[in-house]
Amino acid sequence: MADRTGCASAGTAWGGMTMKDMMPNTKEKIYGAEYVTRQVTVSGRVNQPLVLTVDDLRKMEGAEVAGLTMICGTGRKKGVIDSYRGVLLSAVLDRADIILREHHSPNWTYVTLASSDGHWALFSWHEIFNSPVGERAVVVFERNGLPLDEKEGEIGFISGNDGRTGPRRLRYLRHIGVHELARPEE
Repeated sequence: MADRTGCASAGTAWGGMTMKDMMPNTKEKIYGAEYVTRQVTVSGRVNQPLVLTVDDLRKMEGAEVAGLTMICGTGRKKGVIDSYRGVLLSAVLDRADIILREHHSPNWTYVTLASSDGHWALFSWHEIFNSPVGERAVVVFERNGLPLDEKEGEIGFISGNDGRTGPRRLRYLRHIGVHELARPEE
């Protein structure tokens, strides 16, 4: 049975599609000068809200993701990027000083990243600070040794240790938010 996108339904209990059912390259890519971000804000459950430009990021300890194979959500290989350069997301969040109320707060804390073209990504605190994912989760400002171009904005994001790197890659990164889930007993 096909849904409104023309993809065959996998018959999931909730009536949705699986990543396997999604057709690659069916979403229109949005590029343009109006989406270029010149700064990224960090706010939410932090002691030190931040507004960072590329110059600010360059002054922080750098990180590089080399030989990155881009794989879309369906598992299709999109190509290889020689290198991205930027700053670890964990370093940006350390500078913002995440508010952790008590010992178990990391279990309830999550981070959202939003871009000016409407895309976003989600990470748990543990992914960033307590797993290999965080070792290559990078707020980027260079690709292959050059500043990001108009198709990526001045600031972007890549999660280089994801098995499928495409879904959490962001062009035009504009905001990083730190949040805490409501606890079931609250």
